[in-house]
Order: sequence, then C-alpha cells, then structure tokens
Amino acid sequence: MGVTINRKNAKVRNCFSVDVEGFVESNLQSFHIEDKYVSRLKENYEIEKNVNSILNYLDNLSIKGTFFFLGRIARDIPNVVRETAQCGHEIACHSHKHLRIFGLTKEEFKNDLICAKETLEDVSGKSVYGFRAPDFSITKSSMWALDILKEVGFLYDSSIYPTEIHDVYGISGTTPFIHRLRNGLIEFPLSTIEFFGRRFPFGGGGYFRLFPLILTKFFINKVNKIGHPCMFYLHPYELGPIIPKIPKLTHYRRFRHYHNCNNGSERLKGILQTFRFGTAIGILKERNLQIIPEL
Repeated sequence: MGVTINRKNAKVRNCFSVDVEGFVESNLQSFHIEDKYVSRLKENYEIEKNVNSILNYLDNLSIKGTFFFLGRIARDIPNVVRETAQCGHEIACHSHKHLRIFGLTKEEFKNDLICAKETLEDVSGKSVYGFRAPDFSITKSSMWALDILKEVGFLYDSSIYPTEIHDVYGISGTTPFIHRLRNGLIEFPLSTIEFFGRRFPFGGGGYFRLFPLILTKFFINKVNKIGHPCMFYLHPYELGPIIPKIPKLTHYRRFRHYHNCNNGSERLKGILQTFRFGTAIGILKERNLQIIPEL
C-alpha cells in the first residue's frame, strides 16, 4: 500500500481547506460543555493564534488554500480574515454562526448567510464564492439550503458528504465528485472512498487524525488516479498550538476530538509534500467550469 508520489509530478490538484472556528463553538451542538468553558474572548485568541500558525505553515510549503470563515469571526476579529486574504488564500463562508442548517428556518439561514457573506467580503476586500455548512449539515432534510446559496450569489458549495455512516451528516447515493447541481450551483463534495458498495469518508478532520497516514495517502492517490481532486479539510485547533482542553469528557469524546492533535502539523506535512494542493475556486477554474469568473 506504499505511496511514493512526487508532488511536482502529480497531475491532479487537490483542495486544502480550513474550517475556521473555535473548539468550543464547533462542539456546542455535539456534546455538553459547561458555561465556564464558553468564553468568546478566549476563543477569539485561540482562533487568532492558530490561524496565524497555519498561515506561516502553508507559506513555508508554498501552498494556498481555501479558508471557510464564520461570518462572526470577520465581525469579531477582522484582522484574521484580512491577513488570510492578504496571504493569497481564498476566503469562503462557513455561515455566520456555527449552527447546523437543518435546525434553522429558511429565513434564519438566508439572513445569516447574507450577513456572513457581506461581512467577509467587506473585511477581506475579495468576493466570496464558496460555502460550507457547519458540521456539513446540508442533508436530505435541508437540501433547500442549496437554492438559497444560489439566490444569495454563491458559485459553489462544499457541504455534502456522500456517505451514510455518520450520525449527523451525509447524503448517500449522491455524486461523490465535483458536479453541477440542477440549480446551476457547483458541488465540491467532501472526499469518500467506496468499499463493498458503500462510501466511507476520509481526508479531513477526525478522519485524518484517526486514520493511519499511509491509509490517507493511499485513498488520496486512488481518487487522483481516476482524475478527481480530493477535498481535504482541517480545523485550526487540530494543528494548534492552542488546543483547548475540556475536562470530564468521556473516553470516547477525548479520543475522537483530541487524538493526534499534538502532532497534527508533522502528520499533515506528509500529505502536503506528497500531493498537489490549491484553492477550491482555483481547482474549479482549472476544470473549465464556465460559472467561474476571471480571478
């Protein structure tokens, strides 16, 4: 299963993306967190330090990526969004607050979306073309969100996980690679691999931390060999240096949310130096999708 690819010789460019959010706000809908650990001031400090570390890390590797920012981050710590844009990375939208879409009304989602997009564009000075739902929460019950994305002016979405094995997200049977939706929006789905007729997620977040590195490389290579890019994603706290610790979590939760965070940067280097990476909007342009404007 060994993978010995030279990044310079790899033909397919994959997307490197970051879902920019704090650890606590990311998990408030996943498990109980006591109020004493909920601090917007500490969370903003965590985000600022971790994103700055990622920017330096990517700069050293000469890699540009797509940063899906919450709109509230552009409002609360605009310097983080501004610096990311100035470093040449794509600024995309992760909704305004980290709330699962299927728990919102259509009106709530639309209002939050407009606010987030406008704030991100005002702060970054760049157009925002892409969207990713918190917790990948565009599911069968919230497919209506895709029409609102199109209406508000987004060009692509990267929220759909073509799998059925997760308890929160996933849409089984959907196209697992970049495709155009009926409303004209482009979907850049999260990466999955097929085994025995079912698709399993890989290449981001907990999957990257929990899977052996050689397995992740094998899966990326397998998808690239058939001509498709992978969508790789991480969260700032998975690379650190600030990894907030919430005590009294179950053993399962501690393992799921903290495993391999302390050596995330070193493990990630093994991926980024093996394969080609770029921004989502750049990859869509490379694939000659006519909806993409001149960049």
